[in-house]
Amino acid sequence: MKYRTLGQTGLKVSEIVLGAFPISGMQERSDGESFGWTGTEDAESIGLIHRCEELGVNLIDTAEGYGDGHSEVLTGRALEGRRSRWVVATKVQPNLGIAEDEMNIGALRDRLHQACHDSLDRMKTDYIDVYQLHALPYDWAMETVMKVLEKLKQDGKIRWYGISTNDRAAIGKLRELGPIHILQVGYNLLERSAEELLHWARSEDIGTLIRVPLAKGMLTGKYVGEDAKEMPENDVRFERVSRQESRDALQKLPGRSFLQIPGRSMVQAALRFVLDHPGVGCVISGAKDRRQVDENVLASALPSLSEEEIEPALAIAETIQTPGWM
Repeated sequence: MKYRTLGQTGLKVSEIVLGAFPISGMQERSDGESFGWTGTEDAESIGLIHRCEELGVNLIDTAEGYGDGHSEVLTGRALEGRRSRWVVATKVQPNLGIAEDEMNIGALRDRLHQACHDSLDRMKTDYIDVYQLHALPYDWAMETVMKVLEKLKQDGKIRWYGISTNDRAAIGKLRELGPIHILQVGYNLLERSAEELLHWARSEDIGTLIRVPLAKGMLTGKYVGEDAKEMPENDVRFERVSRQESRDALQKLPGRSFLQIPGRSMVQAALRFVLDHPGVGCVISGAKDRRQVDENVLASALPSLSEEEIEPALAIAETIQTPGWM
């Protein structure tokens, strides 16, 4: 495993990091039906986190909203007794329970402090290394949100903070009100609108975590060809994968052999492509079992894709209209 520094934070993180959305598993909705990530099991989820550590992965990215906090709970269980070896990143939804048309500063402040406290409690930790906004705050809320984040940092509850977005204008507004240490950016071979944003982040010494490097499964090869898997309707990814533009995109990909060569899978090629962007800090790669972890982590040790490989791959990508995973 190779390591990089996340911008001004000084944090040394593995190039491949663990995305903990999949381990949130299935949750029961108010109508009694289950909904979430299919094919997960709590014991295996904890095991795969331990396997990541064995392979050199040292950052886990989760969120309060992943399985109504279940992902954070499992993160806490898995890291018990080994917290110091990990960089823990989680996310907060700043607008949850806050009305857009009511400028209630007190309620917003309370919401953010309580959310941070709850995340700390679920993960059984005294501090969060990287705390990220999981959505853009309302315009009237931005100043308060940035003040609360700085207060949490001063209090030692969080070490660094930022936002998960590709919206350069919104990032600019927030930076006028306080520092942004970290950006979580959506970027992959099929969706490259963040090219310039990543270059800019590097010039500003802002650390970047890259989400959806596999385009929500489209770059795994699992949903292409005669033996393509069917996504269960109660899976959180079903709605997007079942869209017509998604089906059209999958038909244009040249099957499981896309960018695959001996010793390198389609998944590893997709991860390697993202890692090779100079503005990338680390790549968030989700996993539901240890086998997926083993495959993902190897991307760090692989050589860069050649120009002869990239040019035709980008030509194919240009023909694909994705449903917007950003």
